Amino acid sequence: MNPKKLAFYLWLLLVAGGITAYFLYPDEINILFLEDLSEEYYYVALIIYFLLLSARGLTMIPSTPLLLAGVLTFDPLELFIVNMAGILSSSTIVYYFSKFLGFDSYFETKHGKYVRKIRRGLTDKELPVIVGWSFFPLVPTDLIVYVGSSLKIPLLKCLLGVFVGESVLNAFYIFSTNLILKL
Repeated sequence: MNPKKLAFYLWLLLVAGGITAYFLYPDEINILFLEDLSEEYYYVALIIYFLLLSARGLTMIPSTPLLLAGVLTFDPLELFIVNMAGILSSSTIVYYFSKFLGFDSYFETKHGKYVRKIRRGLTDKELPVIVGWSFFPLVPTDLIVYVGSSLKIPLLKCLLGVFVGESVLNAFYIFSTNLILKL
């Protein structure tokens, strides 16, 4: 079997297995298990949170639900640092493995209009477009990373843009949610 197909089927199996387990055992498997775990094993919970964020890019799931669960569980500054590290590692995975895992065809068919628009915008102003796209909450950051990878924009430039845009957005989410929870 073609290694690309094998990786894709393993990825599908992992996602399908996770979704099935969630529906079969909804009380045991929920994102708030981190809260219970973090009371006893705080740093283990942070590592699990980081790994979930890193793997999130392979499933194209937004990081916001994990971030909101993290707000309930972790210290705001630690959450910000771990969240940004997870987003950057996830972006690195998408950058290097998007073609291998078939994300190129996914993005080209599902978000073709955006892909063409981004490619036109990135030709002159790579960093500002990546920052702006990463800051805007209603569009997938993984999409801009994929397009940057397909255009051979250097990884560090992509990660810098993602970091600047996402850090502003994440800081806002974390600190505003904490303020609301304290009311």
